[in-house]
Amino acid sequence: MEQSFEQLNELEVEALELADLREYWAQAWKIRPHPHISRKMLIRSLQFKIREARGMGLSYDQQTKLDQLVRAYKRSRAEGSKRQFSIKSGTRFIREYGGARHVVTVQGGLFEYNDKTYKSLSAIASEIAGTRWNGWTFFGVKKPAPDRSGDIA
Repeated sequence: MEQSFEQLNELEVEALELADLREYWAQAWKIRPHPHISRKMLIRSLQFKIREARGMGLSYDQQTKLDQLVRAYKRSRAEGSKRQFSIKSGTRFIREYGGARHVVTVQGGLFEYNDKTYKSLSAIASEIAGTRWNGWTFFGVKKPAPDRSGDIA
């Protein structure tokens, strides 16, 4: 490896030995590649870094599409985090587990169980089961169907 990754030709990258490919990739991204990353992914991401170093990163259309996807992702994540608060106060979740009946009550966006208040159902489910659990799954709550009205085509 006598040259920097910026001096490589995009087509040369495909012919590199795996060890050299991993070294150039590490140089370009400034971190070591994961041991199980595929050769194809190493090649494509190194080729991107070469183009980017030459001022030829994403095209305007690609950057616009990426920005739209990021906005849609952020919007859907924000909506997902509101799910627990859309449940009305007074709603009760009941689960039979370990021979006992466990009742959780929703109060103002929080969850009450055994005279304690919790921010998440997962904390309660994990306490009951003694291992980590997704609270929605543990209590059998189905995810609402996603709202597709704002999806990008």
